Amino acid sequence: MGVLTPYIAEGLRKREKCFCVQKPRIVRQLLYDLQFIGIDGEAEIARGALEFHSESEAYLPTGKFEPAAMMEMLSTAIADAVQRGFTGFRSAGELSWAVEGRNECDQLIGYEELVKKSYPGQPATGLCQYPISAFPPNVLEAVLEKHQLSIIEPSNLSFFNSLGIHRGPFSAEIVADRFVTQPKYSYVVERRYPSEVLSWGVAPDFESARSEVEKELELASA
Repeated sequence: MGVLTPYIAEGLRKREKCFCVQKPRIVRQLLYDLQFIGIDGEAEIARGALEFHSESEAYLPTGKFEPAAMMEMLSTAIADAVQRGFTGFRSAGELSWAVEGRNECDQLIGYEELVKKSYPGQPATGLCQYPISAFPPNVLEAVLEKHQLSIIEPSNLSFFNSLGIHRGPFSAEIVADRFVTQPKYSYVVERRYPSEVLSWGVAPDFESARSEVEKELELASA
């Protein structure tokens, strides 16, 4: 919720259409959290800016996951949002269903590849939510390859927030102490295969850290 709530709140404030595929308990919590920060979720639903779907409705309408059909549905939803006057389309999809008594991981990787090819150039932002402990490490590695950014939400026992940035065979991680009011941001840039640390440093704020990371990734990718 520490990632999902501000993500959806930002979309609503920017007058985007927010399309959420979430479990019922998450829907209830999200509406409560939005209300807490001054956003009337029920009113947003009524005007069509906030839309909720179950995993069966969005991912498994025929009883099985079909990546091409899912991508076609999203493309239609993006075009419809723009036609209705929204400034863009913002989606958030919870994906634990792929390992809950199912065998859809291979299909999921194919779907992420379709999203990676289809979203650039469109007025759309997508958030894919993966419960780390539920997925095999090889599947997590494969889906991370399809995303430019990854946010690792800390457990209650973790002292650090972490943001991962991926570019081809290179990756970077920005880490900050989440219990400090004005934390410093440590970053490291590395090659994944073969494993090699390329650079590291500390920045006074997140934007400075991200700027340094982007420069290092550009140099590494050149």
